[in-house]
Amino acid sequence: MHDINYSHKHELDEHDFSGCCKDCHTSVVIIKPHIMAFAARIKHYTRKMLAALQPDEVYRLYQILDDLAHMDTGSHLAGLLLEEPDINKALPIIRSYYSTFFDIHEAYLAKKLLKTDNPWETLKAFPLYPRYDTLIRNQVKARHITNKSRLVFIGCGAVPMSLILLSRLYGIRSIGLESSKETAKLSTKVIQSLGLEKEVEIIHSDDLDLEKLDWDIALVAALAEPKARIFKSLGRILEERKDAFVIFRTYTGMRAVLYEPVQPADIKGFKIVKEIFPTGRVNNTTVFAELEG
Repeated sequence: MHDINYSHKHELDEHDFSGCCKDCHTSVVIIKPHIMAFAARIKHYTRKMLAALQPDEVYRLYQILDDLAHMDTGSHLAGLLLEEPDINKALPIIRSYYSTFFDIHEAYLAKKLLKTDNPWETLKAFPLYPRYDTLIRNQVKARHITNKSRLVFIGCGAVPMSLILLSRLYGIRSIGLESSKETAKLSTKVIQSLGLEKEVEIIHSDDLDLEKLDWDIALVAALAEPKARIFKSLGRILEERKDAFVIFRTYTGMRAVLYEPVQPADIKGFKIVKEIFPTGRVNNTTVFAELEG
């Protein structure tokens, strides 16, 4: 494998893919070294080492992966790339880094929000804020959700951006479930710092407590696990709550390099009603689902 120079943000351009639609296998040869170089680089970092880096350094590493995930490859080429034996073998390393990045970066952002005198401005300056804004606007536009709805978000994280924006933009009340006690406490403080404690409630809990809560829309985070158990819990509850429905986030196309997509076996018993595929720098595909029958 030849060395890849990451001194410039964009290593690949349209000239690398001239004739791509005619010869996807050539494109695999072009792209593979970049993916493998990232995997080789990131595997040397433990979680402790990543946490010790300055936030800007952590984000710069993430940008390399983000550029790879957002290459305009098309679904066929993306499938060939992710199924290529060496790349497929490296995916657990890459995906583990991706989830670790979000844990570390969200915790840093949460602590920054708690220290600042103007948390809203700090939040809007967050590099990924525009992506969440687009994601939420598209989600609400695709299926009209009113401020009479009560949404529960499984796997909300330290900075529950989706709940913050749903409240801020649309006045939607919500409950965030977070399985980590420490993260749930931090998330609660973030919500309070933004003055949203009347609209957003954070609970240290998981899908097993869904039945006890008042909601009619369930949103499943892209990184929430275990998926099969979560959907089994939701399926059982939706048998009783006939008007409720589920929204989940997953990864499609080249963006699946970031994290394993939701599998058909995970959503057994559900039917997909609508899918919103990502545009621009949005990572997640948003899927609306209901019980079969």
